[in-house]
Amino acid sequence: MELSTSLTELKRVGTVTASNLRRLDLQTVADLLYYFPFRYDDLRQTVKIAELQVGQTVTVTGQLELIQNKRSPRRRMNITEALISDGTEMLRVIWFNQPFLTKSLRVGDHLSLAGRVTEDFSGLVMTSPVYEKVFGGQAIHTQGIIPMYHLTSSISQKQLRSAIAQIVVLADSVSDWVPNHIIQKYKLESLALAIRNIHFPKSVEALKSAKDRLGFNELFLLQLRAQKQRQEFLSLIAPEVIFKEKKAN
Repeated sequence: MELSTSLTELKRVGTVTASNLRRLDLQTVADLLYYFPFRYDDLRQTVKIAELQVGQTVTVTGQLELIQNKRSPRRRMNITEALISDGTEMLRVIWFNQPFLTKSLRVGDHLSLAGRVTEDFSGLVMTSPVYEKVFGGQAIHTQGIIPMYHLTSSISQKQLRSAIAQIVVLADSVSDWVPNHIIQKYKLESLALAIRNIHFPKSVEALKSAKDRLGFNELFLLQLRAQKQRQEFLSLIAPEVIFKEKKAN
């Protein structure tokens, strides 16, 4: 896979998803690498279920013990209810109008869920959390500093993050066009590292360093453009204007 590779070559990016991505002017791997987040959600706090408190926005991980759909006669909507256990306690989880979850999630799945903890008549509950299955690797939707991207109505944050996660290692293929002596002078990190960390930062410090490097790039280009325009202006030769003194008198 190369920077020029079409996004249709990625896993779970079919013709429909690729068409939706084109609405964001995303067609190649390079386009996706340079499609930066506009903000981040801080989901670094993972809490044991027994320690949850009302009002927290946190991440919990555990095993799916029960999942079922039911119909709400008053609201006329499907309600999916689940129970998650992490060995310390059980947590009730609710999703609205997502009946497909009973087919994609199975009892025994190890899940990571991020959302706000509230309370109802039965106790603590997490309503409509972001979720993902955890297979031993690091979660990219529910744990850590989570990137949020501008979207169209046909693309979800999960779809975009999953696509970027597949190709972010190709940041090492990007040519770092800033001269090395300038990088050293201003103590900047490499462009490849900045691109990786702008998408999936491991820490607040890593995110700041990435923003500093990419921000420097923008200012550097503005300065180069200004210098180029100045050089072009100085190279211009004005046409000679012959002053006809007799006619002017």
